[in-house]
Amino acid sequence: MKIFTLCILCFFTAFHVLGQTYYEGTVGSLKFGLKVEKEEQKAALYIPEQGLFEYAFKAPVFRNDSLIADLKEFGTILSGKVNTETFLGQWKQNGFPAPLALKRVEQLSFLKRPQVPVPPFPYESENVNFTNADQSIQFGGTLTFPRGKGKFPTVILITGSGQQDRDETLFGHKPFWVIADALSREGFAVLRIDDRGVGETTGKVGTSADYAQDVLAALRFLKSRKEINSKKIGLIGHSEGGMIAPIVAVQSKDVAFMVSLAGLGVGGRTLLLKQSDDILAKTGANAAYRANVQSLNAALYEVAFRLPLESDIKDSLQLAFDNWLKAQPDAVLGQMGFKSEVGKKSVTRQFDQIGSKWYRYFLKYDPQPILAQINIPVLALNGSNDVQVSAKENLAGFEKGLTAAGNKNFKTVELPGLNHLFQKCQKCTAAEYGMLEETFSVDALKVILDWLKKQ
Repeated sequence: MKIFTLCILCFFTAFHVLGQTYYEGTVGSLKFGLKVEKEEQKAALYIPEQGLFEYAFKAPVFRNDSLIADLKEFGTILSGKVNTETFLGQWKQNGFPAPLALKRVEQLSFLKRPQVPVPPFPYESENVNFTNADQSIQFGGTLTFPRGKGKFPTVILITGSGQQDRDETLFGHKPFWVIADALSREGFAVLRIDDRGVGETTGKVGTSADYAQDVLAALRFLKSRKEINSKKIGLIGHSEGGMIAPIVAVQSKDVAFMVSLAGLGVGGRTLLLKQSDDILAKTGANAAYRANVQSLNAALYEVAFRLPLESDIKDSLQLAFDNWLKAQPDAVLGQMGFKSEVGKKSVTRQFDQIGSKWYRYFLKYDPQPILAQINIPVLALNGSNDVQVSAKENLAGFEKGLTAAGNKNFKTVELPGLNHLFQKCQKCTAAEYGMLEETFSVDALKVILDWLKKQ
């Protein structure tokens, strides 16, 4: 699921004359990494604490032993020189320069991912392509399935918010690859798919309802495969994927079971308000500041929630923001940084995002009428330290909706010590995701596998 925060991005780059090279260093308390492929004239940035992994420079300029990159999207210019061991230069963000002294490394220290599957694999892996019903979108994905004859129970993996590849690559982690590997080793076929506009999948960004149609296309494709037991196809959705899965399940009798990994059991507006407050609390923000942020978010979300999905709401958002500002005492405006136009723009820049169809559909989404129609087996998991989808409220929402459906085969589990990505966390902040070596908890994998084998 997306996290909507403002980050100060600091850039450094380097290159080496012999192919791919890594450089690593720090600016302030932030770790920085850079991968360069000089022969291809490419360079990519890593800022793990801010969620940037392999962020490609759009047009790096290599001249002899120097590199210059104008990063307009972040108001940054990078310049410097390299030798076989170091990069020495500066990054200048919004006119403020800072020196950089980076060292060449064999591997970036924060990119250890011991759970990434490595060959040889004891199962088949096939790159697959299929289209939706009207052939307007072509999907690319990977189907893994056990070796030998047989019709295998199957799961479709559904990614969280944002445009993700088939592995749900996030912060240098590939959780869907880890899950697919674990399940296919235990007798399950698994289909994981590139989202619209990513990898081998065409199409433009849509709403969660649109993505549910994509999953229905995947269901139709699987039913055409001889390896698949068409009576045993289920869904595993993470975050927004755990919201999409129930939408699909009420539209298709082909869904035999469902697993929600930090999916929505409460309305989208309620979830986002709780999410922002939990994230701020983890960063140490005081109660007064958090209350002010909550008040402002509530005012803006009310506009997006109330007005029709198809309407342009920028002016209405601006009016709501102006009215909120007028209602605040001078001390609050100072605390929030809204006495300056720069501070106010930090909010107005988000109007496009809040006014998007995806965001507004999410805000309007209520899971209860949908969950109340689901009678297939359901497993709903949440990490106890999830700051994006709070375990207590959302698992309770699943229990409420599925009980209303008369569902006799569902289970909700709060997994202790895990975050939104189902990692064993330490600080349990969103900024920590990329700093942890674990991709997906083996304890969570065991819970999923044990439950699936009973279905």
